[in-house]
Amino acid sequence: MTKHSAKDGIARSLRNRLLEFFRRYQLSDQTFLIIVAVIVGFLGGLGSIGFEWMIEIGQHFFFEIVPDLVGNPKWLVILIPAFGAFFLAPLIYFFPVEAKSDGVPATMEAVALKGGIIKVRTFSTRMLASAITLGSGGSAGKEGPIIQIGASIGSAVGQFFKVSGERMRVLVGCGAAAGLAAIFNAPIAGVLFALEVVLGEFNLHSFSPIVISSVVATAVSRAWLVHGAALKLPPYMMFSYWEIFFYAILGIAAGFVSVWFTKTLHGMEKLFEKFAPVKTHWQPILGGLGVGAIGFFFPQILGCSYDPITQAIQGDFVWQTLLALLALKIVATALTLGSGGSGGILYPCLFMGATLGGVLGLVFNILAPNIAPHAGGYALVGMGAVLGAAVQAPMAAIMMGFELTGSYAVILPLMTSCVLATVVHRRLMRHSIYTQVLIDRGIDISAGREMGILTSLTARDVMDHQVSKIPGTLPYNEVMQLFLGGRGNYLYTTDEDDNLLGVISFQDLKEFIYDDQLNGLVYAKDLANTDVVYVTPDETLASSLNKFSYIDMEELPVVASGDGFRRLLGVITRNDLMKIYRQEMLKRVMIKT
Repeated sequence: MTKHSAKDGIARSLRNRLLEFFRRYQLSDQTFLIIVAVIVGFLGGLGSIGFEWMIEIGQHFFFEIVPDLVGNPKWLVILIPAFGAFFLAPLIYFFPVEAKSDGVPATMEAVALKGGIIKVRTFSTRMLASAITLGSGGSAGKEGPIIQIGASIGSAVGQFFKVSGERMRVLVGCGAAAGLAAIFNAPIAGVLFALEVVLGEFNLHSFSPIVISSVVATAVSRAWLVHGAALKLPPYMMFSYWEIFFYAILGIAAGFVSVWFTKTLHGMEKLFEKFAPVKTHWQPILGGLGVGAIGFFFPQILGCSYDPITQAIQGDFVWQTLLALLALKIVATALTLGSGGSGGILYPCLFMGATLGGVLGLVFNILAPNIAPHAGGYALVGMGAVLGAAVQAPMAAIMMGFELTGSYAVILPLMTSCVLATVVHRRLMRHSIYTQVLIDRGIDISAGREMGILTSLTARDVMDHQVSKIPGTLPYNEVMQLFLGGRGNYLYTTDEDDNLLGVISFQDLKEFIYDDQLNGLVYAKDLANTDVVYVTPDETLASSLNKFSYIDMEELPVVASGDGFRRLLGVITRNDLMKIYRQEMLKRVMIKT
């Protein structure tokens, strides 16, 4: 027996004993799910602790051991992020999906389209890649990675128990909530983020297990990480209800900043994809050099330390520094993640929100010192506004701000700024910073799993290459013979180069079947409808289904369209489209482990 099969045997035996225990006590489905949620929460809490330790080890190595070895020159900070990216290259080469960028979009895709199945290796690969990136000063956050790490733990537990697809999705949500709750010491925010962003829906069936996981993970984190929350904020005070007007302005500005950040990040990703002079796994070195150059002058943008956020809230920066940090953090984060570094966008959003709020707070203080005497409150609320807008999760951002401050007074300003920021972002961009990643890959999950399936498949996947083509000069009686001979309900007229000229529907000719007077007078080109609705091979099934909805036809021609030509390649039928849709739903939603 091999070592691998021996491990499988042990796992199978343990699983069978646990399942036998559950059956013996006749536990309900919800009770079983809650017990498993406790396991996921506990493991998620441990995972966050291990991840924190790995980041600290990375920081100690790159910023203490390495500088001591080379004499600690001041310019070394320029090279440290690139040096860390050198260690990241092998992980990207062998595991490009698990090691690059922010892992939250991949988790959302797994939930929407893959029944919650996440590869087990995602846990270790993401943890190591993110620890290297963040430990060496990469401008990103640790919240995104820990969400994917927690989600992969939930998926692994679900695969161990061989749960159904719907249960698997819930357990992935449990893991995501556990990771975020443990890292921020904010269990309610973890729950809402999992529901709003990862699962994309609220229901009672998934709510209870996710709450349980979040609470357990927070308790584990508090027990081990005795310093408490990663981000410690001062108590919030609102000095006048007239400040709501200023918070509304802050929310609108935060919406614009979130769009700025989203477009810069995705623009940088495309720039590296098209124009980078080195292979993909070496690209983070280029990004690291850019981040190091910025960090030489503004070290606050390096890594994921919460000290600059705290300083912005406490008013330790002048407005010029705050503006510079806001702009440079956007560029540095885009360089880190756009080049392939591993990290999240939640911390950068908090950083940008704090600096934006700090600047506007200083402006409001100058304009109305009696109404807005302190800028710190605006920096605090700005964090939630930029975060809520960028990820399109205002409820999670509001509750995160409340949990981090422990003050109910912050709720009204947070609600005002977060909602307005989210609305502005949505008006300027249809998608969040997460879903835009999936859109760039041709996957749209904003309308749910069903639309995600329809947008992930194209007409090329379902088209039939057997199509009835006829010349436009074919006489009427021969056209009718083709229909009566079983050539289908549609004939397509083409020229000598197979360019589509028109379509003839048998439905339109039924009343003329026995009209011999048309022989010799009417030809195929006279019968054809030249105003043809067609699809291209790379057009999504969602787009094809939309075209079926406004024409009375059971099939559409598939053409290769260009300047002056539209060559007929095949047809796509409504029945075939729905058939493959149902097949994909069965494969992706009813997945068993």
